[in-house]
Amino acid sequence: MQSTNIHISDDTLCKYLAGNATVFEKQQIDEWVKYSENLEKFYVAVVRWEQQNPQFVPDVEEALQSHFDRIQEDNAPVSSPQSLFSPLQWMAAALVVVALGFTAWLKQDTIRYKTYRTAFGQTLSFRLDDGSQVTLNANSSLRVPRFGFGGHTREVFLQGEGAFSVVHTGINQPFIVKTNRQFEVLVLGTEFTVFSRERGAKVVLNKGKVQLRYCQGSTPKEVTMKPGDLVMIDPQNQLKQTVIREPEKYVAWKEHRFVFDETPLYDITHLFLENFGVKVRIENQELSAWTVSGSFTAQNASELLETLSEAANLRYRRKGNEIVIYSETNL
Repeated sequence: MQSTNIHISDDTLCKYLAGNATVFEKQQIDEWVKYSENLEKFYVAVVRWEQQNPQFVPDVEEALQSHFDRIQEDNAPVSSPQSLFSPLQWMAAALVVVALGFTAWLKQDTIRYKTYRTAFGQTLSFRLDDGSQVTLNANSSLRVPRFGFGGHTREVFLQGEGAFSVVHTGINQPFIVKTNRQFEVLVLGTEFTVFSRERGAKVVLNKGKVQLRYCQGSTPKEVTMKPGDLVMIDPQNQLKQTVIREPEKYVAWKEHRFVFDETPLYDITHLFLENFGVKVRIENQELSAWTVSGSFTAQNASELLETLSEAANLRYRRKGNEIVIYSETNL
C-alpha cells in the first residue's frame, strides 16, 4: 500500500499503547498502521514503551532471600514419604482439583462458542462458516459454534436484533435462530430479520420460508411465515401476524436509516434506549401519543434527536442523565 498523509507523533503512540488515546486518535492509528512503512515505527514505539513501562518489576532482594531460604530447606533433614503431606494438605489439594474442574466446566461455553457483539450505536456485518450473512443491530449479540456447525443443524443464539441471509446447504441442514424469549426461527434458506428485546419480539420475512416456534404458557406452537409476513410477540408471548408491503423497511437500520410510519413518540423512546443507550422521556402523556412518519438517516443519537425535533416541531432539554422532549407550543 502507498504511504498515508496521516502523521502520528510519538506522544500519540504512547497514549495509544497506554490505553489513553481518544476515539479519534485510535481511528487514526488503526488507519496509519495499515501501511507497511509505518509498521517499523510502530514496533519501535512498542519496544520503547515496554522498556519504559515494564509490566513486571522484579524484587531482587526478595528473590535472593527466597533463594537462600530454599538452600536451607534443602539442607534440612528429609522427612519420610508418609509425612510429606498432612491430611489437611491432601484435602486442600483435592479441593483445588475439584475447583479447577468446576471452573473448566463453567467456561466450556466460552471454549465451544464465539460471540459477536455490538455496542450502542454500532452495527456489525459478518459471514458465518456456512456462508450465511449476518448483520447485527446496535446493542445486540449472536453466539455461534466456534468450531463450525455440526452435521444436523446450524444453531445460533440471538439477543437483540439481527438480519440474516441464510444459504441453502446440499444436505438440507436447517438453520435455527434461538432467542431468550421462548421462541425460535427455523429456516432452510431465506432472508429475514429477528428482533428480541425485553419489550417484545418480532420476525419479518423478506424471502423464502420460515417456521416460527414459540410457547404460550407450557403449550408449544408453530407458525409458518411467507415473504412479507410480520409476526409480533408481546411480553406475554401472545402472537400477532400481519402482512406488510415493504419488509425492507425493517432492515433500514443496516444503513443507519430509521423509518417511521405513524410511530408514536413513546415507541421511539425505546429505540433510543435500545440502540444508543440514551434515556428519553416525553414531557406529558398527550405528547407521547404524537406520531412520526418519514425516513431519517442518523449516525448517532444526537443526529436522530435533532432530525426528529426539527421534523416534528419539538424541543428537547437535558435533565440529569435523561433527555426530555416537549412541544414547542408549550414554551
